[in-house]
Amino acid sequence: MTGLKSAALALLMAGVAAPASFATGIPDSYTTFEKYGVCGSLDDSCYNDWFDRTSGEEAASKVLVFYHVAEGVKQHDNRDAGVEALTALFESAGMEVTATQDPTFMDSGFNLRPFDTIVFWNTGRDALSSLGQMSLRIYVEGGGGFAGIHNAFGTNFNWTWYEGLLGAQLYDHAPRQTGTVHVSAPNDPSVAHLDGVTFGPEEFYNVHPDPRALSDVRILLSVDEATMTEGTQGYYGHPGMGEGHPVSWCHYYDGGRAWLTTLGHSMEILEDENWRKHILAGVEGTMGKAPFCVGE
Repeated sequence: MTGLKSAALALLMAGVAAPASFATGIPDSYTTFEKYGVCGSLDDSCYNDWFDRTSGEEAASKVLVFYHVAEGVKQHDNRDAGVEALTALFESAGMEVTATQDPTFMDSGFNLRPFDTIVFWNTGRDALSSLGQMSLRIYVEGGGGFAGIHNAFGTNFNWTWYEGLLGAQLYDHAPRQTGTVHVSAPNDPSVAHLDGVTFGPEEFYNVHPDPRALSDVRILLSVDEATMTEGTQGYYGHPGMGEGHPVSWCHYYDGGRAWLTTLGHSMEILEDENWRKHILAGVEGTMGKAPFCVGE
């Protein structure tokens, strides 16, 4: 961060305006197409319904929970317990669940095709091969659903398309602590019940780039940094994201639906009914089984 500040200062001293990325506030607005070269929208104008994933209206929805962490990378303590908790949650809603940490499973688009939604649950670093990247992209382009939970943001840092799918990636976070969240989209079922709810201990991610800058991403939920009593500065020096610090958001991206949340760090959160309802409604939305990415 010191290097960035120095570079910005040098530009200003030279009479050159610093780019928006040097600012601590919300950067200038841009579209998904301008930044990532693919279609992004708040409505289904960017959605491709190119194949059916279920046979008949009564067929169970199918969800894939992917939780691979690259070799040598420490996994979250709640990763394995979270797989069990998510499996039970989705099955209680009548879904068929497949869970895998095998990255080779993701290498085949035919493996992914049957699923209504793919959930990345506390994955870590380079979770996909080049074949896996291609398969996930083809899946989303055909209308597949995607839900990224917590350390999905700490995954595939060197893949620009994936950054666009998420709308941001992990930069750092302040100390684990409690924080009170506020709802930006009260009609969206994934967050309608959450206004004023306190979560924690949690890692409230400072993300980059700022998803609030994407004009075709809908912010659903934010954390009030005034309630983060341990401070907002992250371990790499990010000062915090200020008013409206984003926690959960959604969009249509390159043919599919994507729903994202940074909440999901602790063992305790797995038993939190507010969080469980948040996750279930978000996943159902990406499947098209519930209202998705609803504005005011």
